[in-house]
Amino acid sequence: MKKHFWKNRQWVTIATEEIVIGVIVMLHYQQLDLRLPPALGLLDDAPVGIAYLLIGATLLVNSLWDFYWHYIRLVLIALSGGMWTLLTVSYAMNDIYRSSVTIVPFIFAVITANVLFSAWEEPRYKLKGGEYH
Repeated sequence: MKKHFWKNRQWVTIATEEIVIGVIVMLHYQQLDLRLPPALGLLDDAPVGIAYLLIGATLLVNSLWDFYWHYIRLVLIALSGGMWTLLTVSYAMNDIYRSSVTIVPFIFAVITANVLFSAWEEPRYKLKGGEYH
């Protein structure tokens, strides 16, 4: 497990960030402005926080045991990237609606870029479910 931790430490970090965001959203939900479109306004509700927590926990287990069968790594990376992208967009739009600038969308944008760069560096055979090509 130590070997997989050091090999997948960027995914362990991303999974930990997702777990923390899931807990924060569950504890401090309804922070977004009510004038946001419903699809983006729901991203800070408690049930969605549980989804963030589950995605992060599954990615953490996947990273520590380094299994990649049946495209699970690809699915988890896509879910993580989508989650961080939606959070970045929703909090950026929230700042636009409130006519203020906060650091939260910028932090989420950095994490989103980290997910995308980590996905780019991921070996292709892991993304294809273990097929060596």
